[in-house]
Amino acid sequence: MGTSTIASIRATPINVPMKVPYRFSFGTLASFTSTIIEVTDSDGVVGIGESPHGDLSALVARMAPRLIGLPIDALNECEGRCVSRTGFSLWADAASERRAFGGIEIALWDLRARRAGLPLVDLLGGRVRDTIAFTEYFAFREGAEQTAADVVDYCMQMVEEFASPWFEGKLGVYDVETEMALVGDLVRELGDGVVTRLDANGAYTVPTARIVCKRLADLGVAWLEDPCRTLDETARLRSDGVPISFSTHEVDLRRAARDGVPDAFCVDATELGGVRRTQDFARACAALGIDFWCYSGDAGVMTALYLHLTAAEPSMIRPHQSLFRFTADVVVEQGHFAPVGGVLPVPTGPGLGVTIDPSALARMHERFLAEGAMADAADGSYGRDFRQQ
Repeated sequence: MGTSTIASIRATPINVPMKVPYRFSFGTLASFTSTIIEVTDSDGVVGIGESPHGDLSALVARMAPRLIGLPIDALNECEGRCVSRTGFSLWADAASERRAFGGIEIALWDLRARRAGLPLVDLLGGRVRDTIAFTEYFAFREGAEQTAADVVDYCMQMVEEFASPWFEGKLGVYDVETEMALVGDLVRELGDGVVTRLDANGAYTVPTARIVCKRLADLGVAWLEDPCRTLDETARLRSDGVPISFSTHEVDLRRAARDGVPDAFCVDATELGGVRRTQDFARACAALGIDFWCYSGDAGVMTALYLHLTAAEPSMIRPHQSLFRFTADVVVEQGHFAPVGGVLPVPTGPGLGVTIDPSALARMHERFLAEGAMADAADGSYGRDFRQQ
């Protein structure tokens, strides 16, 4: 093969269904919307990417003509044609541009590695670890775990079946006393240090968050994600001397360095603009002593990237989030990822090591067409039930 150029770019919006809806502070989630991206080069080789940020297919389609004919290695030129160099725009949605291009860039990395006949981790600097850690997830779910006892039973089942060593779950659905009793039961049944992180999705006012943080610290839970709606509020908890660490999805590294909050970021690679930008961000976090891990909620392609990226980055030592056993479908023909002992192996095949299942892609696209995008319910119900405690 000679010099390879970008021949076509295809984006397909899909809905990834949950086995049963799960509950969190914003309401109930039955599925989430992702965009699968396929980049074909001039030799017919296909690379795949994913942006788990709703339907970005129209934006990818607008970007595609700017990239056709460019060499697949011209990542700087590709980014420059798609993403504002200022990082913001008065007339465009800069965040969506970044997320859409991030999915394209992942596909380009997959394509380049496939052409080289190498797993992607080898192009990212080589592996520093062979397995990648993930938490097991729990939540109150409709038709499944509807009581605290149900949640405890589910977590114990995960330990028995998969030797799950780390658990993470949702708060902010029921009142504080009910949920703190649940956490206490989990700690007693699972053991100290097993319930590692909890996520409130901004459910608490500062006074309530103070109470929750103190209770969690007493139970030995080390991390709480987004206890309040804003990082200003979370910073007030830190100034109170609350003995717990905070994570967030809100990417603001300058603020973290200045204020000491958050202690970790939990994002995906397209939120940051692609593979290279995520590596830059992870290394900057490491230099500042801030942790970094990735969140779950994708169709399988993004998870494959997490595996390669984490295998190449020494500082990414925390387990990533995992909704693997909550989702009912994936778009990759290799099937559902299923950690055992809390870890997954790094794929050894070329590129990302996963391929698109055309029938799954069509099936999940049809679901998107029938259901609409996540959070787009006609009655505006998503988020309507949010209430602070």
